[in-house]
Amino acid sequence: MADVALMGLDIGTSSTKTVVISPDGVLLGMAAQEYAVETPHPGWAEQNPETWLSAALDTMRRALAVANIPAEQVQAVGLSGQMHGTVCLDARGLPLRPAIIWADQRSAAQVADVYARVGREQLAAWTANPLATGFMLATWLWLREHELDVAIATAHLLLPKDYVRYRLTGEIGTEPSDASSTSLFDTANRCWSTALLDALGLDARVLPPVAASAAIAGGLLPEIAAATGLRPGTPVIYGGSDQAMQAVGHGVVAPGVLSSTIGTGGQLFAPVARPVYDPQARLHCFCHVMPDMWHLEAAMLAAGLSLKWLRDSVLSGLTYQEIADAAATVVPGAEGLFFLPYLAGERTPHMDPRARGSFVGLTLRHGRAHIARAVMEGVVFAMRQGLALMLDLGVTPERIIASGGAAQHPLWLKVQADMFNRPLYQTRTLEASAVGAALLAGVGTGIYADVADAVGQAVRYSETVITPDPDNAAHYVTLAGTFAALYPALAPTYHALWK
Repeated sequence: MADVALMGLDIGTSSTKTVVISPDGVLLGMAAQEYAVETPHPGWAEQNPETWLSAALDTMRRALAVANIPAEQVQAVGLSGQMHGTVCLDARGLPLRPAIIWADQRSAAQVADVYARVGREQLAAWTANPLATGFMLATWLWLREHELDVAIATAHLLLPKDYVRYRLTGEIGTEPSDASSTSLFDTANRCWSTALLDALGLDARVLPPVAASAAIAGGLLPEIAAATGLRPGTPVIYGGSDQAMQAVGHGVVAPGVLSSTIGTGGQLFAPVARPVYDPQARLHCFCHVMPDMWHLEAAMLAAGLSLKWLRDSVLSGLTYQEIADAAATVVPGAEGLFFLPYLAGERTPHMDPRARGSFVGLTLRHGRAHIARAVMEGVVFAMRQGLALMLDLGVTPERIIASGGAAQHPLWLKVQADMFNRPLYQTRTLEASAVGAALLAGVGTGIYADVADAVGQAVRYSETVITPDPDNAAHYVTLAGTFAALYPALAPTYHALWK
């Protein structure tokens, strides 16, 4: 199929990336456009939906130009996008206000109110998920309380990638992998939770219809085709959440394989063959993009973001490479220095927007290299807690795939292998979420028989395997117990600081 190509878009938090690939996974073209998160008030996080659309059109046009292929070769377009966020459209399909995205923390009171009214265990039973600030349910309730005019005028609530796809095709809809991230979705049955909506007095009519992730949503509108260089009517696939799409791009589509992603946030992603949830609501259970697969997800908010904070605010003038190189000169455990990476609150396992970052154990002996190592280890300690919860729910990972920006430095990889005490693998996939979206577009248009076939044809693994050091692994087991005790000890102080 030398004359066939697929396009995938990833509508991210910091940028939109578009790729053009061949069916065997060869990257033909790629383009990216960065943008900012707006913070009109402390703790708020917003983006203009038109910013996403503009970035999508620009990167689609440039990626096609880099690929240097006729528009007719692009058989389909798929989408991936940041999860949880909320776009409010009026009856004409126009945004009523900036989108409130996943990093927003304004809805803490609404989260507490839902737990008080519904109960943590009942919410988990209905949705298989905890509720956090920035999720569509919490944001919707905040809008009803604080921007009633917007809430009344809202005819459609859309997730970020679903808004972009609506503008590409004119068709409103969503799919299970992203819808299950709203805390409004019956994850087990792949539909909106009528029980939850009724309990909270919410109107289901503003929620979009749900289609299969690999289904064709519509064709590119003529004006979109003109702006991108693609042919009018090119099929556009519903797509999936960025985490589900990066999993496809890395081949994490069946039980036994787990991905560990350290990007801005951090995620552990484990496919499961049936919906299973943590009754204490510390983990997420979302739909995968395959109709008979779900996934457990442990999510932390400030993974790579913690290292970015260290670079920008503490060790200014040093590059990420220099910081990680310095950290590598320090022994595992940073000589008793711990870092709690709760710079933006935390999700798994604490689900606490009031948590704060902390260094514990500082002495005169510690220098910048120790601080750097403590930050990197603190991120992985936090992710290790999520892995422990997954193991308790029956996940048995035979292979862990490392991804995200952290995969670019050997120390990040080594710390994960040692702390998880499992071999770490990597794929050769670049921009996995966008590639996953392109592969799903191929599934939806019959180029591949199914997702497993797409992965088999297009995903390649690196020959290098990072194996755990037994001594380091044993040392980290002891240190992990100390790390786990720090949050409960410090939580009363964190909460007092918010008063």
